[in-house]
Amino acid sequence: MPATRLRLPCMRDVTDRFLRTPDGLDLHLVDFGGDEGPPLLFVHGSFAHARVWDFLVAQLPPSRRALALDLPGHGDSSRASAEERYAFARVVDDLSAVVSELQGKPVLVGHSLGSAVAMQYAASRPETLAAAIFMDIDPCPPELQAKHLNEVGAEPPKIYASLDRAVARESRIAPAASPAVHMHLARHGYRLTDAGYAQKFDQAFLRSVRTWDTRALLPNITVPALALRGGESIVMSEQGYRDLLEGLPNARGEVVFGATHQLHLDRPLAVATLIEGFVSGLG
Repeated sequence: MPATRLRLPCMRDVTDRFLRTPDGLDLHLVDFGGDEGPPLLFVHGSFAHARVWDFLVAQLPPSRRALALDLPGHGDSSRASAEERYAFARVVDDLSAVVSELQGKPVLVGHSLGSAVAMQYAASRPETLAAAIFMDIDPCPPELQAKHLNEVGAEPPKIYASLDRAVARESRIAPAASPAVHMHLARHGYRLTDAGYAQKFDQAFLRSVRTWDTRALLPNITVPALALRGGESIVMSEQGYRDLLEGLPNARGEVVFGATHQLHLDRPLAVATLIEGFVSGLG
């Protein structure tokens, strides 16, 4: 598919690219441009999409190279024909295919479930990365988190009669974010169909999630790492934050006060400042 370009108000030019996997899925990659490396590769969490990073990227220096991936079954990436295709191991392989297409070793940035995938990728392929950033997820979360995602995945897909109703849903997911953020998330997270505004993400992805424990893998993540936690998060526990920092051999952590689990949406400038400071210090 050809690349397309558009301009967002007060944001960067964006290029949409697609990468075909060996089994025929099209992975959507948002290229925010920039020529200063190493490139930042952002990976979103469940329910989300690549455009959740727009407001954070807008706070980075314009020269900073940045890209964001739609996980399979999310955003504008293809949906899998079978639920098993969404297993973490397969998604790690998808991420590997994306990384191999980049020029230079990236800094891998994951949030929530995307951070869990990023941990598993970084543990198995540290030589392909310049660094890693893990945002607001325990390395071994309680079983109730996966159970919640499975239960949501068992529900019918969300379809809303109007865009305003989709915006209202986004405001419940990220209540501390601004109305402009809620509208932006809705515009990119739903597609207009004859039935209304339908969610883009695949319920089967949520049904496929199983509880994970990456604590034994953390010592394998030898690249410099940054752990970020929302000060008001109810997803990443204090114990999980400690486990992450104690398990990573080359890491530091920061708590973003005044932010929930959606810290990149609640406090994009604060998070961007921490990320830029970390990346600038890589040398």
